[in-house]
Amino acid sequence: MKRYPTGILDLDSQIGGGFPEGSVILLLEDPGAEAEILSFYFVVEGLKKNEKALYITTDDTMEEIKESLKVYFNIPENISEKIKFIDLMSSRIVGGCKSFGSIPSIYGDAHNQVINGIFKECYDRIVLNNLAYFTKNYDRDTVMNLLENLSIYVKRKKSVVLILLPKGLLDSSYEVAIKHVVDGVIEMSIVEAENEVQRRIKILKLKRTIVPKSIFRYEITDKGISLESVKRIIRHPPRPECQASDTEMVL
Repeated sequence: MKRYPTGILDLDSQIGGGFPEGSVILLLEDPGAEAEILSFYFVVEGLKKNEKALYITTDDTMEEIKESLKVYFNIPENISEKIKFIDLMSSRIVGGCKSFGSIPSIYGDAHNQVINGIFKECYDRIVLNNLAYFTKNYDRDTVMNLLENLSIYVKRKKSVVLILLPKGLLDSSYEVAIKHVVDGVIEMSIVEAENEVQRRIKILKLKRTIVPKSIFRYEITDKGISLESVKRIIRHPPRPECQASDTEMVL
């Protein structure tokens, strides 16, 4: 079975080398968790391996995504041009304020545009950034149909789709339904700890993979994403002969 590395070595080592072929992976993120950067890693890693990549962008234009890539990766122009895009933002900008609230009807069916665009080609790696656009503009059945079509595609082509979605945006039953239909779920969250804001990543589900129990803390710098395990320290009451200091056990 082929695996698709994310390009983040510490993460890949925890999931058997990468995402298994034929998988739809959901990235659930808190605002500010920067799941988009992980999606950049995923696409760039595909370029390094001469794989075909498609980036579906709903909140930024194609040019904005390319500029964001340059912040974290030194990619020659001729290489970055190999990324194919479905840009669902540019037409809304051109259309102006009249398009707000009626995007699908004015600019065509984005759902069908995505499905038709994908099935015309054989892509190894696909990113959908962001599913929130579809949950806002389409009913639940249409969104689930989109996910099912993506699942059929990746199983047929033995590829991987990475989908971004903000945490807490949908009601719990809707979110659970999405988690159920996908093959992998990764949560990227922000917590306040030790007088600072920390970013953490947790792998909830990944088919055909032994899922690590650990929650990982990650940092974002100009060099990209780095991970470290979050260890729990349990303090035990001191034994009579050890009154001078506490005993710590690291799990």
